[in-house]
Amino acid sequence: MRIGLVELVLILLIASLTIGPSVALWVDRWLRRANKASAAAARRRAVQEAQRAAEREEVLQRFQKLSIGFALAAVVALVWALVLRPIDAVPQTYAAPDVRQVTGAKQAASAETLSLAPYTDLSALHAQDGWLYAAARSGKNSVLLRMQPDGSGLTEVLDNAGEITDFAFAPDGTIWMTTLESEGGRLYRVSNDQWGVTVEPVVTQIDGQYLSCPSAVAVDTEGRVYFAVVSSTPAKHGLESALRTELLAHTGTGAVYVYDPSARTVKQVVGGIAGASGLALDEATHTLYVSDLGNRCIWDVNSTARDLTASGRDCQSHLSGLPGYPGALALDEDGVLYISYRWARSGWLESHADSTFLRGVALRLSQTMQETFFPLPADGISAEAVSPSGEWQRTFPGKSLGSCTALCPVGNRVYFGISGKNELYSVKI
Repeated sequence: MRIGLVELVLILLIASLTIGPSVALWVDRWLRRANKASAAAARRRAVQEAQRAAEREEVLQRFQKLSIGFALAAVVALVWALVLRPIDAVPQTYAAPDVRQVTGAKQAASAETLSLAPYTDLSALHAQDGWLYAAARSGKNSVLLRMQPDGSGLTEVLDNAGEITDFAFAPDGTIWMTTLESEGGRLYRVSNDQWGVTVEPVVTQIDGQYLSCPSAVAVDTEGRVYFAVVSSTPAKHGLESALRTELLAHTGTGAVYVYDPSARTVKQVVGGIAGASGLALDEATHTLYVSDLGNRCIWDVNSTARDLTASGRDCQSHLSGLPGYPGALALDEDGVLYISYRWARSGWLESHADSTFLRGVALRLSQTMQETFFPLPADGISAEAVSPSGEWQRTFPGKSLGSCTALCPVGNRVYFGISGKNELYSVKI
C-alpha cells in the first residue's frame, strides 16, 4: 500500500502531537542541565582563578617583602663594607705634593730581557763581586738567586717561606735580609760557611711590637744595618698591598731604623714617612736617601743622626715633586742616584688628599679594585737617574711593563725587576 503525501503529513502531524511535547520537555531538561553544568563549571573556574589570583598576589607580596628585605640587607652590608667596617689604617688628611715639571733628562734606550722562568716577581736586585743577586718568588716561597750579569750561572742561594723584600751585603760578606712573614716582618742575618747557609732572625720586634712591613735594607762599612718600615699598619697581603694601603691612608708612620750588631741595639733614624719604600746609603757623604711613597719625594738624612722627623730639622727633601711613587733606590760608583717608580702619580688620590671618607671607602675595596687607582700608563716612567749635583741625567721608559720593584746599576747597564714578570730587564746607559 502506498502512502501518499497527505497521509505522510498526517502521520507526522499525529506523531508530533503525540511525542512532540515529551521530546520538547526532554530537550528543555537537557538544556537546563547543560546550562547548570556550564554555570557550575564557570563558577569553579572563577573560584579557581580567584584562588590563583590570590596565590599570585600572596607570592608577589612575599617577593616584594623579600626584595625589600634583601635590598635593605644589601644596603646595610654595603654601608658596613665600605663605610663602617674597621680598617687597620685610618686615613689622614695631607697636602698633595707639587707636580714636577719636565727636567730635560735624556731618555734611555729600550730594555732588553733575560728570562728567569720559573722564578717571578723580582723584589730586590744587588751586585756583589761580579755577580748579580736577585730576590724572587718560586711558588709559595721566596728565593735568593745568584747569576752572571748576562743571566748565565743562575743558582739558588737560599729560600724562605715568607716574602723577601730586600737584602744587602755587609763588608764581611754577611747578607742582611728583610722579609715579610705571617707573624710580621723580620731582619735576618745570612752567613755562608763550610757548613752551608745559616739564616738567623735578628730583629723581629721593636718596643714589643712585631715589625709591620720592612721594605728595604742597607749596610755601612762599620756593619751597621739600616732598614726601612713602610708604616705601623700590619701587612696582611704582602709588600705591594702594604704600599697601596699607605698611599690611600697616608698615615705617615713609616720609619727607618738602624741595628748595631756590636751593641745589639735598634734605634730610630727618622720617622714620619708616608711609606718608607727604599733606601740607598752614600758612605762618602754619610748620606742616607729614603723613598717617601706618599709624598713623592726622596729624603736626605745624615746616617749618624737619630730620632729625626721627615721634613723636620736635619731632614729635608732631597728630591721632590717626582712624577710617580718612588720605591727602590740604588747608587752607582759615581754617586748617581737611581729612583724606581712603583706607580705613576694618581690624580684621583691626590685630588682627594683632604677627603678621609672617600679614601676610607677606597681602603675597604678589594685588592683588585684598589689597583685601578694607581695607573701604569704606556708613556710613563719606570725609573730616573740624578747626579750628585742634582742634575737629572736619564729617564727610563716602560711603565706599561708594570710596577718597577727593584733596580741595580752594574757597569754600563741598569737592571730592573718588574712586578708579576718572570724576566729581568736591562738597559744600556
